Order: sequence, then structure tokens, then C-alpha cells
Amino acid sequence: MGRKRTGSWKYVYLCLAGLIYLSITGCAGFQEVKLRGEARDHLERGQRLLAQGDFQGAQAALEQVLSLSPQRPPEDEALLGLGLIYAHFGNAKKDYRQAADYFNRLMTGYPKSPLGEQAKIWANLLQENENLKRSLQDNQQDTARLKQAVEKLEKPKQTVARAEEPDEPRETLLRSQRLLGQGDFDGAVAAAQRVLSLSPRRPPEDDALLTLGLIYAHPGNPKKDFTKSLEFFRRLVKEYPTSHSAEQGKIWIGMLQENEKLNEVIQKSKQIDLEIEEKKREIKK
Repeated sequence: MGRKRTGSWKYVYLCLAGLIYLSITGCAGFQEVKLRGEARDHLERGQRLLAQGDFQGAQAALEQVLSLSPQRPPEDEALLGLGLIYAHFGNAKKDYRQAADYFNRLMTGYPKSPLGEQAKIWANLLQENENLKRSLQDNQQDTARLKQAVEKLEKPKQTVARAEEPDEPRETLLRSQRLLGQGDFDGAVAAAQRVLSLSPRRPPEDDALLTLGLIYAHPGNPKKDFTKSLEFFRRLVKEYPTSHSAEQGKIWIGMLQENEKLNEVIQKSKQIDLEIEEKKREIKK
């Protein structure tokens, strides 16, 4: 009798232990789903605020995503959003270095994320922008030294002048994005152009325009062409002003236009250097 009672109690203990385990794991799974839902809500709110130009509110919402979803999606989307906030031409607190930090975190933490390629392009463009600024500063310093040399020879009197399958377009777009990630730029362009012909004046044409702009802005593309890139981004913003991709298009336009201005200033600075050097040689004669 004692043995049977002991066996029965063991069975009861096992059942209780099983119920407790299921209760704990069930609660943990429910909590995980709840946190992901909250993170997604904050992400969508941050994206809306960014599109509305509320950079401070968007930053606060996206930082909530980082705290709710560390080291797992949608943290990658939040990192991209934070990078865009600090790179946005309309943000009074624009900070390219901070933007680059977020893009680098995205590339490092999510190397297989489809957003990683966008972050890579952004990070390289920001670095190129910084290089242009440094080059401009160096040229300005050289110009100042040349002017001083001329002033020693004479007092200057001149001034310096200044309808297929419904899913085919989306699948083709994904193929274009995969080819871009693999470095097959020609293939990526062909696939994205195919989307434009399959889906004229309706999504996902907007995402295809964004992809084409990214391809021609990619630092590894031997056919990189900022002029073409600008054309696709401008078309995106004009034809799809309410698209989720339009805000990125606006930021890209601002960044590329800034690069154009920097290049123009650098070219003018180099021309001034040549004119001053020529004047210096004439005086020495």
C-alpha cells in the first residue's frame, strides 16, 4: 500500500511540475509577443513623425524601439530611422557623425538585413561628404597661402569672383534589391527598370525608383552617377509624395545637392589657385 501511495504522489508532483513549466513558458511567450507589438507601434509612430518633420518626437519613438527590442527586429528599422533623422537636411540638429554611427550599428548588428545595404550606401555617402569638406578646407588654406605670397610682391587690386502577374512586380523588385546586395549593379538596374514597366504609376514603382537612385549612388558601382541618382529620387518625390519611400528620397536629394555644391566650390577654389599661381609667376618675371 505504501509503495502505491508513493507512486501516486510522484505522479501528482510530475503533473504539477509540468503545469508550472507550461505556465512559465506560456507567460514568457506572451510577454515576448506583447513587447514586439509595442516595439512595432513605436516604430510606425516614429516613421510618421519623421515624415511630418517632428524630428525630436520621431527620435524619442525610435529610441523606445531600441529599448523594447534589443538585438532583434524591428531594431534594424529603428536604427535606419535614427540615422535618417540625423542625416535629414531639414533637421536643425543634423549630425552626420551621429547618423553614421547608427548606420554602422545597423550594418554590424544586422549583416543579413535587407536594410543593411541602404545603411552601407548612406555611410559611404556621409564619409564622402566629410572627405569633400576636408578637401575644401585644405584648398581654402592653400588659397590663403598663395594670396599671402602675392601680397608680398605687390598690393593686390583685384577681387576673387564667386500588367503581368499580381506578384511579379514585387518579386522583380526583391530580385533587384538582392542583386544590388550582391554587387551586380547592371542586373539590379535591369530588374528595377522591369518593375517600372510592369507597374507604371502605381506601387511598387515608388520602391523601384528608390532602388534605382540607390544603385547610381552606390560607392562600389563603377557606373556611379549622382546626376542619374538625383533624377530618380526627384521623380519618386514628385510622383509619389505620400509614399513611405518619398521621405528617404527627399533626404537623398538634400544630401546629393549638398555634395554638388561642395564639388562646385572645390572646383572654383582650384581655379582661383591656378589664377593666383599664374599671377605670382607674372610678377616674378
